[in-house]
Amino acid sequence: MTRRLVIHVGAQKCASSSLQASLRLVAQASKGGLGFCFLNPAQLRDADQALKMNRDTAFKYVDRVISAQSSSQVVISHEMLGNRPALVCSMAERALEKHSFDHVVISGYSRLQSNYHVSAFSQWFFRDRKKLLDDLKVLSNRNLNWRQFTALERSLLALSFVGKDRNWYSNYQRFYDGVRELGDSVSVVSCHIPTRSHPYSLLEHFLSSTGMSLGLEDLESFDVRKNLSFHPVLIHGMSEYLSSLRPVQQSFFPLPHEGNRWLFRVCKRLSGGEDVMAEFDSLFSPRLQHSLVGHLDCRASSSNKQYCELMSVDFNYFQPSDEASLLSEEELMTLAVDAAQSRNSEDIECFNRRIENVCMKSMRAEIVSS
Repeated sequence: MTRRLVIHVGAQKCASSSLQASLRLVAQASKGGLGFCFLNPAQLRDADQALKMNRDTAFKYVDRVISAQSSSQVVISHEMLGNRPALVCSMAERALEKHSFDHVVISGYSRLQSNYHVSAFSQWFFRDRKKLLDDLKVLSNRNLNWRQFTALERSLLALSFVGKDRNWYSNYQRFYDGVRELGDSVSVVSCHIPTRSHPYSLLEHFLSSTGMSLGLEDLESFDVRKNLSFHPVLIHGMSEYLSSLRPVQQSFFPLPHEGNRWLFRVCKRLSGGEDVMAEFDSLFSPRLQHSLVGHLDCRASSSNKQYCELMSVDFNYFQPSDEASLLSEEELMTLAVDAAQSRNSEDIECFNRRIENVCMKSMRAEIVSS
């Protein structure tokens, strides 16, 4: 019986949690037809470090996981693998040589870089003190008053001035180069995640593109969509509060990847948040954010075209809007200065104070209740 292993490599913020949840359900329903394992991130980090140092223990964890799978079709998954092509390619080679698999598929998904960054900010960066402080330094070096911008605007400005875009072409070219010597025994597949303008079934696409055959009907019933997001009041309130702290000051706020359940409970307790956020657009015109997003889309356009050609992906997923334009540093500065000067400092300060009070009240209520 031919055996097929699929290594799902993410990436982060590319519907990985939704796909993993769907695959768990499919594995249960397949009654042995599909094996699925969500890999341990700490063990993967150790394996990656051991591989770089040529240690014999590099594949101890991976071997244990793969050898435990008896199905003819197996999926192993973790979104951090997208950043570790050498480890993934070594895993593919090992699956063929040591674990009796006949074919390995490396599968991953992508998304427009600006959307990727905004989504990452809304989940992680808004409470990442190092990232927030780094953004402040970028603005300070250009004599821009950080208090005149939202944390997301500061993040987008910093990325526009000094940051690098996620390069999907470079990512997948490394996967191709890493498995080239393995010939037709290994294939690499990728696509942009579904969008509102270009929708499709993620689960169905994954199974089809990786060559999985399960004979299950009504795949839609297994299609999980995990789109949980934090309340904008929490995002704005926490990021503004953390940004105002001195580097040596401590905070009880959860860091990225910490306390998600607690933060979601705090979001449920927010009262009056919608009334406060109604002032948001009047204080912070969306024009700056739209212009920065357009700039990032144009900046990444060339490498995105290369990725689309390499992976046979529709470039319409990555096409910048008609209003988007690539801006010089001088133009970025003018855009930022104009936005800052058009905003009322006192109104922003009062708004931020109200937001922080709403957040703190909800957090206190959640702490007291538990």
